[in-house]
Amino acid sequence: MRFGRTPIPCRGSTMNEQLKMYLRYLDVERGYSTNTVKTYALILEDFLEVLRKQGKKLRRVEKQDLGDYVLVLREDRQNASKSIRLKLQVIKSFFAFLSEHTRELKKNPFGKQDFRYKVEQRDVESLSEGQLNALLETVEAEQHDTLQGLKSTTGKKTLWQKRVFATHRDLCLLTLLISTGLRISEALSIKLSDIDFVDKSILILGKGKKIRKVFFDLPQAEQRLLGYIEMWRPLKLDHEHLFVSTKQYLPLGSRGVQKLLKAYLRKAGLRDSISPHTLRHTFATVAIEKGANIKAVSQILGHANCSITIDLYTHLSNEHLREVMQKCSPLSSEQIPLEERIEMRKKHLAYLGKTG
Repeated sequence: MRFGRTPIPCRGSTMNEQLKMYLRYLDVERGYSTNTVKTYALILEDFLEVLRKQGKKLRRVEKQDLGDYVLVLREDRQNASKSIRLKLQVIKSFFAFLSEHTRELKKNPFGKQDFRYKVEQRDVESLSEGQLNALLETVEAEQHDTLQGLKSTTGKKTLWQKRVFATHRDLCLLTLLISTGLRISEALSIKLSDIDFVDKSILILGKGKKIRKVFFDLPQAEQRLLGYIEMWRPLKLDHEHLFVSTKQYLPLGSRGVQKLLKAYLRKAGLRDSISPHTLRHTFATVAIEKGANIKAVSQILGHANCSITIDLYTHLSNEHLREVMQKCSPLSSEQIPLEERIEMRKKHLAYLGKTG
């Protein structure tokens, strides 16, 4: 299948030209997000640099060269298996593009079954209810302290006003991530025009430029979002991005969020390896443990299909497993009502029917 908008480079065009053409294809025709295109670019630039050092042209790359590159990633750079698999998928996609849309390759070095790199299956990290409460309570305490500082200061109030604004922003953002399961890139892309205050919903531009809707009608989430917007409106910015830094009020970046989150985690006595994505995992894990429909969770998270949600989140926390064992063990004295047992059996059978 050929795409009319993708120009076909002549044989002998430089690797940089081929890379630019591929990235344009991902952006314009496949609709990949800016962050995804950047990731593909970084991976492919590294791979092409390795080829240049070896004096190798793309059309002369063979299966052995790919195997050598995997060894470099695994042995020399100590890349994790998940990282290696991603890089191989990106490189494979690049060669498939060259084979389909250009005259550059004599033969695609990737066979259909080649380099199906195995990844160690790990449970996704999530937070307990107590850890979530500790995190949010820490941000609330910081918010209270900055408000007190603003009231008691006798000097210039500008710095304290910015601190108060920042704590309201942080509490709003973290509450939104926890209550909706948004990716950090999605949350930071929210503009005022994306919010429907009547429907209490937000339009989200997700992966593949797919649009979905999430809701903020939980009392905590709604209160904090509306409170933050009241502070944001008077800034009268020349853009609509909701989450902004206090430095010139430019759109907040994901690194900035990671930095502020680490500071709160340390104050809360939690490990600072927790990332914004951990909050997304927590939303999904808790939702499924509480009995949420997997298809609904999949749509909320913006997954392409339910199988991704099932693979990632149908593990259960130790606390939940302990509760099940205590409740359902043959030696347990606890009696489960008949109606509850029937309902649980129906859900279980329905789940098995959908997942095979």
